[in-house]
Amino acid sequence: MRTQRGAEDQYLILDDKKVQQEQVSFASPTRNRVTWTIPSLHCASCVWLLEQLHRLDGGVLSSTVDIMRKSLTVDYDPQATTLRKIAEALASIGYAPLIRLEGESRSPSSTRGLYTRIGLAGFAAVNTMLIAFAQYLAGPEGVDVVLRNTFNIVAAVLSVPVLLYSASPWFTAAWASLRQRRINLDVPVAIGILALFIRSSVDIIGGRGEGYLDSFNALVFLLLIGRLFQQKAFDALSFDRSYRSFFPLSVRVFRDDEAEIIPIEQVRRGDFLIIRNGEVIPCDSTLESEAAYIDYSFVTGESSPVESLRGQVLHAGGKVIGNAVTLIARKEVAHSELAEMWDRTWKRAHRKTFLTVSDTFGRWFTLLAMAVAVGGAMLWLPDWEMAFNVFTAVLIIACPCALTLSAPITLGSAMGKLGGLGIYLKNVGTLLELYRVNAVFFDKTGTLTEATHHLEYYGKDLTAEQLIAVRAIAAQSTHPVSRSIADGYSDTNATGVLEFIGTGIAGSAFGHHVLLGSRDFVVDRVTGAERVLGKHGVTHVAIDGHYVGCFALKSSLRSGIAEMVRELFRSGKQSQVVSGDGSIDAPVLAPIFGEDLLNFNCRPEDKIQKIETAQAQGDTILMVGDGLNDAGAMGTADVAIAVTEDTATLVPACDVIIRSNAVKGIAALLDYAKRVKQVIVACFIISIVYNILGLGLAVMGLLSPLMAAILMPVSSLTVIGVSVAGARMSIKHLQRKIEETTACS
Repeated sequence: MRTQRGAEDQYLILDDKKVQQEQVSFASPTRNRVTWTIPSLHCASCVWLLEQLHRLDGGVLSSTVDIMRKSLTVDYDPQATTLRKIAEALASIGYAPLIRLEGESRSPSSTRGLYTRIGLAGFAAVNTMLIAFAQYLAGPEGVDVVLRNTFNIVAAVLSVPVLLYSASPWFTAAWASLRQRRINLDVPVAIGILALFIRSSVDIIGGRGEGYLDSFNALVFLLLIGRLFQQKAFDALSFDRSYRSFFPLSVRVFRDDEAEIIPIEQVRRGDFLIIRNGEVIPCDSTLESEAAYIDYSFVTGESSPVESLRGQVLHAGGKVIGNAVTLIARKEVAHSELAEMWDRTWKRAHRKTFLTVSDTFGRWFTLLAMAVAVGGAMLWLPDWEMAFNVFTAVLIIACPCALTLSAPITLGSAMGKLGGLGIYLKNVGTLLELYRVNAVFFDKTGTLTEATHHLEYYGKDLTAEQLIAVRAIAAQSTHPVSRSIADGYSDTNATGVLEFIGTGIAGSAFGHHVLLGSRDFVVDRVTGAERVLGKHGVTHVAIDGHYVGCFALKSSLRSGIAEMVRELFRSGKQSQVVSGDGSIDAPVLAPIFGEDLLNFNCRPEDKIQKIETAQAQGDTILMVGDGLNDAGAMGTADVAIAVTEDTATLVPACDVIIRSNAVKGIAALLDYAKRVKQVIVACFIISIVYNILGLGLAVMGLLSPLMAAILMPVSSLTVIGVSVAGARMSIKHLQRKIEETTACS
């Protein structure tokens, strides 16, 4: 569907129930969710305006903007409002959503509309310039009055469509901003365009000359060219994020009577999926198991689990609680939906970064530019013509857009490139938080060591039925040790499964009740505790209330870890281990960290306390863990990285997901964050120098409106070019560092 029809009927189709099902990504009696592309979204002020959507429609629960993907996600109460009303509200403030129906072409109509505006403005600019050039060559007496008036009328006729259509995005955005009592970056541009047209019209009607319609049309044309290049930059970043920075998650499926682990993007309709406790449902599916409890807090924010019965539809993003379940995939995985969900899974305290600084600076710069324009014009009075030229040139040359775009463009480019290295950032501000890190806390199992372990069993001999019961319970967990014990077992016949994060798991299978976990977890619940092995580094087992033995874990360090940790110390970043496991691996880690920086047998609350203590001393903490047992510590740390391998667990508290083979690049990642910050600072300096020089020349009357119109988009394109090039050049250094680390391992 395209939205070029009349305002009265262009959103009528959203009342159709089938269309609503296509548009809504999550539906419940009290909360629906829809995500639309907003083509006119382009600056920080647009973000603020769209996130106030609840003021226009009381049925809107929340609205979240992703400026890099030009998308708006709206949660609304279906009993209080409708999709059509929301779309009409957006259109009324100048942010008409791009509605696409199933099977439609994905080519953006907004880009075609932009090309149309550019073509119209370019046609008018060329012809009005030819008219102005002819009158200039002929001189004041060389053109007959009738012919001169005819030329002026033709120029005006050509310019009116440019004003009403080509320049309309600036007027619409400026008016919508003023209606909300806020000044955005389009306000001074709209004033400059309008002032230039009005002045030219007054000159023509009053018979004082041909005005500046050639400059007016050229200004709109060049502004549109700048916006086109900006749109291309956003499109490139959106592509990188949507298709390259996909989640490194996998899921267990049954195909041809065999269980296998596949990437989620390979899930097909009709596949039988096995989702374990704590794992996220990757796509809309039908429940095949008898019953399941699903936590939709990642999607809706409501933490109460929902009971579902066989045959019911389970939405993507729900987290399985308790027993593993079997599902039938209803459709393929949509990465964009998971990306949006991931963005909303954790709300950290707001921290001031270059993003918020640039947004604030852009708003104040707009007010300053308007003040300079008025003041500069007053200095030239009573020379009204020069005063008007100065006023117009200042408003045109002032370019806060370049300042506010430098950070998101640079960071967005970096996100796309990092995705290719197996490093996935939650949002564009994460790199700037990584730059501030001066201390790193590491979990051990699944982070510094390999996720799979070599196991040796010590204890009573187990029957085949008991052993398969132990494996069945272990298969319900995503913890690395449990996965090693399960050894690929995929049956979902276990019942009454409860997992106690950081300590153990309990449940029943094949007629036996099984406990798996730490020494304290098992000893407190069983008899025969006097037989428990006293050494650390083991996972204990009890069956039917009796202790039977333990699994001794033999782990190995991941490739490149030793050199990575040494690089962190060389760069002044204190690093230590905080692990819930025993000290069996101390001899392996001590040569790297030193014995004083190894903390074993840490409960989840112990990890949180150590992080809070370090933060109280002024440290900025990065927590690196496998996500399952470290959620509390990750939520407490300033920045968190979750290491993932073959699990569909989504870690709400993390800021970065990193593939296991890229853990060795963490030191290089922190160095890359420093380089990206330097690129942003360079862009700020370029923008500030440009604006100081441009405003100075404009106030002195040395810049015509046409020259200002040429320089304005050039400045934005320069900043965009430096941002993208800087981020991409810096990534080469990160790649080299990872390769060097690998070579040293």
